[in-house]
Amino acid sequence: MFKKLQPVFVLLLIFSFSAVSIGNEWANYYFPAAVGSYWVYEDQNGDEVTRYAIEPEDIDGETYRAFSYDPPLEDWANFEHYVNPYFYQIGDDWIAFFVGDEIENALKAATMKQMEELMGVLRQGMQEQVPEGLNITFDIDYDIEAESQDYFYFLPTPATFGEEWPAIEINAVLTVTIDIQGAPMELPGGSMQSVKTFTTLVETGNVTGTETVETDAGTFEDCLVIEYRTDATTETVLSVEVPEQPGPQEQKDVTLTTIWLAPNVGIVKFEHTHEQPEGNEAFGLEAPEDQTLELVRYEITGSPSEEE
Repeated sequence: MFKKLQPVFVLLLIFSFSAVSIGNEWANYYFPAAVGSYWVYEDQNGDEVTRYAIEPEDIDGETYRAFSYDPPLEDWANFEHYVNPYFYQIGDDWIAFFVGDEIENALKAATMKQMEELMGVLRQGMQEQVPEGLNITFDIDYDIEAESQDYFYFLPTPATFGEEWPAIEINAVLTVTIDIQGAPMELPGGSMQSVKTFTTLVETGNVTGTETVETDAGTFEDCLVIEYRTDATTETVLSVEVPEQPGPQEQKDVTLTTIWLAPNVGIVKFEHTHEQPEGNEAFGLEAPEDQTLELVRYEITGSPSEEE
């Protein structure tokens, strides 16, 4: 029986090695990163950033391909995991960016910026509600915790048009604490009140087709168009009981990110748009700025570049 099955095992083995080879070749075709290559991008403000493909690094016993950037990132709030990975892997099934720690840092930094803007508005609004003649003060503080998957699954290898995949999941807990001093009577739950907001962000990728893209670096045909959509689920928990405790809220398409990948070049264009979070208008807060990147110069080691 085993002898009869031997040809089948041989064919399966050949097929498995072929599938791995096809997957890696396909990934390198759309995401080349030979050491010494570089890509110069211009953002929505006219600023340039250069990505360099550098020597791989070992982390916890695993080998990762690596990038460096010039100028280096100075503000974690500006980190975009789609285009700013430092380490990544091209495997049998995925191009995966190793960005969990960076995403957590970026989410905390962005939340802190927004909260610093919001804190003054909250204090003023609460103070305006105090009846005249009472000396009530509000001390407001906050804390943000974030937990992300280690890997952002950038692209399946190979990918199929119109088939969605789970790219990443991120969880965050924002705790706002209000210390109320000078109240004329004892408050339910005491003078220290807190509000916790639990948020889960789920991002889904989808290769929608191909397009021709023109940038200052040239005209690129047959570019893969990848869309990432982020859905959010939030739940707010108050430290004191209220008649109607708010339940989980779902919000679709919180962000839409589109990336264009050119054959033998990689990322040539990037767009990232935000939806205005509900309630921000009431506080006078603006939606985060939309981001764009376009390739202006590049050189792929071992391949012709636009300069050649």
